[in-house]
Amino acid sequence: MAFDPQALLLIKFICLLTGTAAVAWGLIAQPLKIATLASMRFSLANICVLIGIILNAQRTESNSYLYWFCADITILLGFIMLRWGTQYLFRLQHSTRFDLTILAITAALMLMVPPNYHSEPILAMLFSANAALSFVMLTRDNYSAIRKDTGNKIAAAMVMPLIAMVAIFIIRFFIALFSPNEAQIFIAMYTAEAVPVLWFYVFLALLINIVMIGNAMTRLVSKIRILAEKDQLTGLWNRRAMQKRLTTIHQRWHKNNEPYSVILLDLDHFKQINDQYGHDVGDLALLTAARLFSTVLRQHDVLCRHGGEEFLVLLPATSAPAARIVADKLHRVLRENPISWQEQKVQLCASVGYATIYRGCQPDKLLIEADHAMYRAKSEGRDRICQALTPQA
Repeated sequence: MAFDPQALLLIKFICLLTGTAAVAWGLIAQPLKIATLASMRFSLANICVLIGIILNAQRTESNSYLYWFCADITILLGFIMLRWGTQYLFRLQHSTRFDLTILAITAALMLMVPPNYHSEPILAMLFSANAALSFVMLTRDNYSAIRKDTGNKIAAAMVMPLIAMVAIFIIRFFIALFSPNEAQIFIAMYTAEAVPVLWFYVFLALLINIVMIGNAMTRLVSKIRILAEKDQLTGLWNRRAMQKRLTTIHQRWHKNNEPYSVILLDLDHFKQINDQYGHDVGDLALLTAARLFSTVLRQHDVLCRHGGEEFLVLLPATSAPAARIVADKLHRVLRENPISWQEQKVQLCASVGYATIYRGCQPDKLLIEADHAMYRAKSEGRDRICQALTPQA
């Protein structure tokens, strides 16, 4: 089986491209330690494709399970590795069992025909069907993950190379099925007719790795943005993140006339805890309060560390009477769970103020009113709850 010189040159170039990508992803994983688990799988994906193409290039007209069966299965495993890397990158549900089951079925079907040139159309059909399915699933995973951070349009643009791969393998499948003798341009890699498709493979191999790098950068930027909105000690949302969510909730109130409330809690005698037991116990008190408050809130409520020993709770779709019930729960759960330190019980309590939105009130004003209510609770003896003195109070 003679290779066309230009086809052979392009195959070598694809090998160089995938080999370079494998090394690059390996460096990203180690020593840079950027998305280590995902980057390692992207590196393994390129290695599998590289090995598969090298084996593919050794094919002759004689039977060879290594150059026919193993080559195809190794490349398909590389496509699966791309999907697994994406799942690790975006923390999606893993599909290991499903992917390996489909690969095993494909391998079993491939083993039912002789591994030689005469079986090439059947092997091409099986390979293309599995590859098309892998890229369909990979496209779905990428799109669903990317659109959360970038929106539908950018996500759609970023998965276009993956959609192109799906189309190529679907076309290859049907050509192998209906016109196996006249379709060397799509089925074989070694003919002069295959040169345009090999150029397309070069372009897609480069573009797919660029897409994966873009995904990694998207994920990294998303993590940086989240870290910028999180309190370093407690892991709760910080004041900057709270302002964004408060604006969203306020806009929803204007649109749907859906009331919301805010609760401000300040740990009582916090300075005394730091002075008497040390800052480690003070940090433990903040961590404990954050954990306890989280246990009594709904999933869509927003708990923030407002600063120092103050916590702020945003309660969407919550009226004043309902906000009072939540405030009671927050106040009670803190009192009923003292922290232990060196066989001592450290009692925690908080002064609580809450306020509910009303016509003519802006978010900043609502926070000020909740803050005044909280300070009124402190002035009246601490460890109590006060409602803001608003027109609804």
